[in-house]
Amino acid sequence: MSDAQDKEQDLLWALNRYVMGSGRLLVVELDPTGRIRDCNVAFRSRFAGFNQLSGEPMTKLFAGSMGDSLDLEPGIPRRTGISHVLIDRRSDETFLFQTYRVGDGSLLIGEPADSEESDVVERMGHLAIEMSRLVRDLRKTNQDLRAVNARAEKLARTDPLTGIANRRYFMERLRLSIEHSQSRGHALSLLMIDLDHFKDINDRFGHVGGDSALIAVASLLVSQLRAVDLSGRFGGEEFILFMQDAALPEATKVAERLRERIGTLRPCTEEVRISASIGVTELAPDDDPESLIKRADTLLYRAKTGGRDRVVSSSKEAMETGLRNTD
Repeated sequence: MSDAQDKEQDLLWALNRYVMGSGRLLVVELDPTGRIRDCNVAFRSRFAGFNQLSGEPMTKLFAGSMGDSLDLEPGIPRRTGISHVLIDRRSDETFLFQTYRVGDGSLLIGEPADSEESDVVERMGHLAIEMSRLVRDLRKTNQDLRAVNARAEKLARTDPLTGIANRRYFMERLRLSIEHSQSRGHALSLLMIDLDHFKDINDRFGHVGGDSALIAVASLLVSQLRAVDLSGRFGGEEFILFMQDAALPEATKVAERLRERIGTLRPCTEEVRISASIGVTELAPDDDPESLIKRADTLLYRAKTGGRDRVVSSSKEAMETGLRNTD
């Protein structure tokens, strides 16, 4: 090492010791990884209770219980030299830190934002603080806005009473699922469910009783279906659901299980049993949502007229064959 380099090192050491001894400035020396090598008494007294901090990451300290660190707008360090803004929770004082390269590490030097000794630092500090608070407030506003949008989107998709898909959202999902299944040659089945004698429940227990029955059935449907399936309230006491990758025999078994479990529900009183009629059909190659629903609705009507509390299922081909045989 040359004499010039020796003198430079000595000067840096002397400057470091002088700055470290300052009672007004807050000084922290960091290693290349951002961990604290040393800090002066003024810093420790404010943010560490005089505890030794060697080896502690600076990021942990800035998020500690003694102080709050404001996030800086990215352009602030470049325009002002301010690299960190730290608030002492006890005194509510704000300190502005600038970073200097020293050897293989860095030196953070902070001073009060309202320092009368440096008008430039004060003005830069106020800018840094205001910009940092603006960014923080903007982030919170964006988070709140995302949360509001998420709630609004959920409300637009769900039935307000039962919490399952409303008719509009169900139709959107059904159309997409049909296109997916037809393009890949996968099975898809549709169930139409109608609660039997629902008017009697409303007449006897009022709309509160009727609502309780609808909510209980909707909860049952959600609990019994797979994640890839979707149930919805189609209107009044009528529910609808589709099952992806499920052929007619499997969907019919599920429908029978649902019918049986709906029969065990007692949402109004133990003495009153509710039941459901269900129509089940599977997707044909030339089906669209309207034709699939119309066929399931026809089968539901057959279940109703056949005595209620039953499942009637059929494919498009079987229904057309039956009509031809009738002729």
